[in-house]
Amino acid sequence: MFTDQQSFEIVVKHIKKFPETLVVLGSGWSKVLDGAKIEKEIGYKELFGVSATVPGHEGRLVIAKIKGKRVAFMAGRFHTYEGYTSRQATTPIRVFAKAGMKKLVLTAACGALNEKFKVGDFVILSDVITLFLALDNPLLGPTFIDVSEVFDKALREKAVSTATKFKIPFHEGTYVYYHGPNFETPADKMALRFLGADVVGMSIVPEVLVARSLKVDILGLSFVTNLAFVKHDHLEVLAEANKASGKMVKMLTGLLT
Repeated sequence: MFTDQQSFEIVVKHIKKFPETLVVLGSGWSKVLDGAKIEKEIGYKELFGVSATVPGHEGRLVIAKIKGKRVAFMAGRFHTYEGYTSRQATTPIRVFAKAGMKKLVLTAACGALNEKFKVGDFVILSDVITLFLALDNPLLGPTFIDVSEVFDKALREKAVSTATKFKIPFHEGTYVYYHGPNFETPADKMALRFLGADVVGMSIVPEVLVARSLKVDILGLSFVTNLAFVKHDHLEVLAEANKASGKMVKMLTGLLT
C-alpha cells in the first residue's frame, strides 16, 4: 500500500480541486453513481497501490456531479478483516482531508441488534462504540480527541428531514464495530446489545475516529440487511442492500443537494 504522501501526490496530480464532500459507499450504496455526471475516476490500484477485494465494493474514487453539486465518492472501502491495519484502512480519509475534504458521509450495511429495527430500515447514527479498536486504533500518539459528539448535528438533522420527506423508514442509533470477517455469534450479539449497540458492522468506526481527529464533519448512515438472531451470509446482505438501492439513491441525493 502506498504511503499517505504518495497517494496525496497522485490525487493532486489528477484532481485540481478536491470536492468538500466525500461519500464512502458501502455495500449496495453505489447505485447513486448511475445517475451522476462523472468527471473523473481513479481505481484504488492506481491511487493506493492495492485493490478492494470484498464483493459489493468496487474499489474506485469517483468525482461526479449530483444535480449540479460536485461530490467525491469512494465506491468501496478497505476493511481490517482483509488484512489491513486500521491505520492502513483509513489512509483514504487522511489523504482526502489533506486534499480538501471538509464533510464526510459514511454509509454501510449493518446487522440489527435492537429488536425494534427491521430489515430495510435506515439508521442515522448518533454514536459509535470504539472499545473493540483498543488494540488496533488508527490514531497514533497522544491524540486525545473529543468524541462526545462524533456525528455532526446539522448533518444528522438534514438526514432526518430527508428520510421523512421521502418516507424512508429510519431510526437513530448506536453502531458498534466488529472486526470480522466472521459474523457475530449469538452470544456476541447479546453482549454487544447489552453494551448499548443498536446495530453492528465491520467498518465506519475507524474512519470516524480519523475524520474526527482531522476536524472533518461526519454523518453516518447504515442500512439494516439482517436481524440479530437469525442465520445470514454476505450474499444475503448484498441482496437486501440491492433491493433498497432506490431508497439509498433518494437518501443520498436529498442529503447532497
